[in-house]
Amino acid sequence: MWPAVLGLVGCVGLGSATTGCIIVDDNDGGTVIIDDRDPLPEQPMLMSIETDVALESVPGDGVGVFVEYYSGGTYRIWTTCDTNFSGSVCPMDIFTSVDQSSSIHSVTTVDLEGADQVNINEAAGTVDMYVDTSVDIDAIEINTTPGAILRVEVLIDGVAQPRFVYWFGNGVLHNGAPTSPVDFVPTVP
Repeated sequence: MWPAVLGLVGCVGLGSATTGCIIVDDNDGGTVIIDDRDPLPEQPMLMSIETDVALESVPGDGVGVFVEYYSGGTYRIWTTCDTNFSGSVCPMDIFTSVDQSSSIHSVTTVDLEGADQVNINEAAGTVDMYVDTSVDIDAIEINTTPGAILRVEVLIDGVAQPRFVYWFGNGVLHNGAPTSPVDFVPTVP
């Protein structure tokens, strides 16, 4: 108990002199990390995404923007909302771009309806998706240069929400991106 308390006192005392403080406490067999950096880092962090791993979620049961990568250069980005519990629709703006050495070959939309739309600028290497997700899944598949780095930024109801970005990388399911935007690099092109 005392090491955690002393760590917290040290963190609070040095908080104004440092960019952040991390406390690790595993008294209950788990790890608790407190990071008081505010705001999040300005530069997008590069995250590894496993190739050919599909994610699953029940439409309407939770808010999420899911990022998958498939062999040969296809990124699949799909959304869900918590409409079954909240009764609300999730207005999502998802901005994507590929690194300068890569290009977008094609874009396929999946289950878009109503006012949902996708803006594609292949020359600039960007694809932007604007959807109102409820008890369904809205998705896009972006075929890129194999191994392309994809930058993703998520706004929900006009506010940056990296905490709702999910992907599988380094053997674990990630819940929440460390930066907004975040960059993804596949394990296998």
